[in-house]
Amino acid sequence: MPYLIIILIILIAILVAYLKHPSTRGKFGENKVRRIIEDTIECEQYVINNLGLVNDGMTSQIDHIVINPRGVFVIETKNYSGEIYGSENQREWTQVLAYGNAKYKLYNPIKQNATHVFNVKRLVGNLPIHSLIVFVQNNIDHIKSNNVIPLSALRRSLQSGENILSIEQMKKAYEVLMSNKMEITTKEHILNIREQQHNLEQGICPRCGGNLILRKGKYGRFWGCTNYPKCKFIKKD
Repeated sequence: MPYLIIILIILIAILVAYLKHPSTRGKFGENKVRRIIEDTIECEQYVINNLGLVNDGMTSQIDHIVINPRGVFVIETKNYSGEIYGSENQREWTQVLAYGNAKYKLYNPIKQNATHVFNVKRLVGNLPIHSLIVFVQNNIDHIKSNNVIPLSALRRSLQSGENILSIEQMKKAYEVLMSNKMEITTKEHILNIREQQHNLEQGICPRCGGNLILRKGKYGRFWGCTNYPKCKFIKKD
């Protein structure tokens, strides 16, 4: 009997660790988004989940893409707990847990999704593209950005606005993206992110591969891409 209790305790500990792991929480969040956006309905909407793209050796792992008459929606899903503080232009956001006793830094998901948007736009051309960051736990009270929405607002966001795309445009965009879909392992994607960070330190734009040059703007000095306005990547000095 003592052995059974020990085994049970170990199994429970493994289960708790699995449920708390970031990748598991991420998958749970993505599944909730999938249930809302549903599947492809021919001539009405086209849906792509977990789309891997490679652009000049740089990878993008896009959670969801929805193509409907309102445009192409590039969706990044976040299943963060606690209170999240951040604004559109900040490089890092803050996650507050345990009633303020624990704080963590998070990379701005708007900037993360901007790279995804750039790679999608490279393939679909001048179609209207909308960046959406969906917080599954609806905890966006302290986030200052119109691109960040709670899960409860996702369906409404996908249906708002005027019909712009024709059935032919929707279908063509879907086919182009699917024809460029690549199978990217998590290990490959992490290594690629590290390489992009290294390039950034060496003055290379992580979004398009152009050179970064020091510029002066309204809010001070920043590093901007030489391929502007095609590439609008910036990094504060």
